[in-house]
Amino acid sequence: MGMLTVCTVLGTRPEIIKLAPLIPLLDGQPGLKQILLHTGQHYSLAMDAVFFAELGLRGVDVQLAVGSASHGVQTAAILTGVETAIQQHDIGLLLVLGDTNSTLGAALAAAKLAVPVVHIEAGCRSFVRTMPEEINRVLVDHCSAQLLAPNESARRQLLAEGLPDRDITVVGSTAIDAARAFAPRSQGRSIVADSLCRLGLPADAPYLTCTVHRAENTTPEVLPGLLRGLSRLAEQYPILWPVHPRTRRILDELTLPVPPQIVLLPPVGYLDMLALLSNARALCTDSGGLQEEAYALGTPVLILRNETEWTYLLDGGCAVLLGNREEDIGSRGQQNLVDSEQQKMRQAARVLSAQLEDGGAAERILAAIKARWL
Repeated sequence: MGMLTVCTVLGTRPEIIKLAPLIPLLDGQPGLKQILLHTGQHYSLAMDAVFFAELGLRGVDVQLAVGSASHGVQTAAILTGVETAIQQHDIGLLLVLGDTNSTLGAALAAAKLAVPVVHIEAGCRSFVRTMPEEINRVLVDHCSAQLLAPNESARRQLLAEGLPDRDITVVGSTAIDAARAFAPRSQGRSIVADSLCRLGLPADAPYLTCTVHRAENTTPEVLPGLLRGLSRLAEQYPILWPVHPRTRRILDELTLPVPPQIVLLPPVGYLDMLALLSNARALCTDSGGLQEEAYALGTPVLILRNETEWTYLLDGGCAVLLGNREEDIGSRGQQNLVDSEQQKMRQAARVLSAQLEDGGAAERILAAIKARWL
């Protein structure tokens, strides 16, 4: 059998991080030639290049540089670019992860050319069809030849949707692998101490970490109330908040008042984010990837949404849904920041990790690909 050329597609911060443990394994696998394709969905230094540098990843082979645009324009540009790359590089297998426009555009391009698609994080569902990410997940799962699910819940969802059991393998989460592997390198970074110093607090003062970026949370109708809810939590503990560019733009346009106990930071690299997570009393976030990264480090997760794809974190007791309304964030958040609840959530993370025997997802993904395609 000849060499199989596999195209690994990434385009956003979460994809770079989650694929980091797998990319070198694919590069080193006999019988495989890996083409690393970057769509350019995230393209600034703060949102992209810094992650390649910190994770020690090699350069990409194909850069589409699609940039920011509407869902339709961006997805179409990715589809067109990936189609060209498949033909030019004689791609025999396409690997995508998650639920981004990069994932959908690349998967559609491959499926239409009869190139098998392997989907990592298959089967995750929020069951909210108004979310673009949910549409992307469902469509990619149903045009993929191999479905690599992160857990049994995702596997059961795929079966419920009529996808064949023979195409599904439970492999775990590479986000957890990456967080635990790189957390030691984040120790000693000054971002936490510097941020707390701005408030006149010692470097070891308790604090919360926050991120908000989802489209449904950054509208003029939602963001003001969400910020007021966070302000109530900041009365208990200061909040360190790396602000996504879209969120920063809306905050500035609406001239929303931010209390001094909330420290707004520029976008941060992966190691600084791990430092912010590792030492936080809790994470308040609407990010799916950060939910798992916080869990991997044993940090309680307060989710600024009404649902999550990572239901196993809710079931395991190490994450709770706060919603995105002022009253819910304030009341539910304060309830879950008391010492007894914090201790329960941290213990729940340890118990869940032991039950799942998580870790080693990249190796299981490689094994599944080898078993099916080599």
